Amino acid sequence: MNVYTLENDKLRVKIIDYGARIMSLYLKEHGVDAVAGCDTPEDYLLDAGAYFGAAVGRYANRICDGIFTLNGVKYTLAQNNGKNCLHGGIGGFSMQYFTCEQTSESSLTCTYTEEDMAQGFPGELTLRVVYSLDGGALSIRYEAVCDKDTVINLTNHSYFNLNGGGTVLDHTLWIDADEYLPIDETSIPLGEPETVEGTPFDFRVPTAIGARINDDHPQLVAGSGYDHNYVLKGEGVRKVATLSADKTGVTMDVYTDRPGVQVYSGNLMNSAEPLMRGGSKQQIRTALCLETQLWPDSPNHPEYPCCILKAGDTFKSETKYIFS
Repeated sequence: MNVYTLENDKLRVKIIDYGARIMSLYLKEHGVDAVAGCDTPEDYLLDAGAYFGAAVGRYANRICDGIFTLNGVKYTLAQNNGKNCLHGGIGGFSMQYFTCEQTSESSLTCTYTEEDMAQGFPGELTLRVVYSLDGGALSIRYEAVCDKDTVINLTNHSYFNLNGGGTVLDHTLWIDADEYLPIDETSIPLGEPETVEGTPFDFRVPTAIGARINDDHPQLVAGSGYDHNYVLKGEGVRKVATLSADKTGVTMDVYTDRPGVQVYSGNLMNSAEPLMRGGSKQQIRTALCLETQLWPDSPNHPEYPCCILKAGDTFKSETKYIFS
């Protein structure tokens, strides 16, 4: 397993080839590692379902019953989250070794080719993930091509804590979204988006993550906290969210061209393995994921933003995390 270090005057980022995972994101001015991670690359081999820092696909998030139909053909996927397919199935991108090339001190290109019908997805798909630094910004750019029509949804699954440890519940969060997707007991969207107005899901004004997370709301019960897709406003690469730490004062602005962001408040960070940095045990709600992506279960919802990648076309997407 190989570790690659990207560095400039503000950031130092360590990435491993297993899952093209972000292992560390160190903010030099603050002396803070902004992502939850493990001590050694080998520790990530024990990560069976948290996806710490990983590039996630071929389809990030869930596909109901692990089934979808494309061009009149029914495809059955690996079921690894109850009856659903989550984050690409049992052997998705997060559990594969990428070929990595460091093109400069501040840029790394990671590539992987997934075989036709791997995990049940049609087509041989070649993915390229480019990590690069520019001042206080970490950019992640995705490109993918496939030799058959397929479905695609890519994201990064880093867990952020801008204090470098402790609870994330005292961080404040702003999201540029008027709606979110309610879910059933298996975390599959119920259908149409609903307004955040008057609910614990309203982050249009910066609010502490823990302020309402334990409210008696059926959707918080369904997700064991926040584990929902927000319907982002606007198009193109634009600022969609801001996470701010209560102790260090560090702020992270999230820019993306994606139509959604899955907000996951670390509700299930309680596995015995892997141990986290310093040999500490996992603890729930000690980090927050902001997974920029398409909407969950889009292959079964033609009314959702399109997830189909046509044969020979190129999928492109970019997300930036800017620290100040």
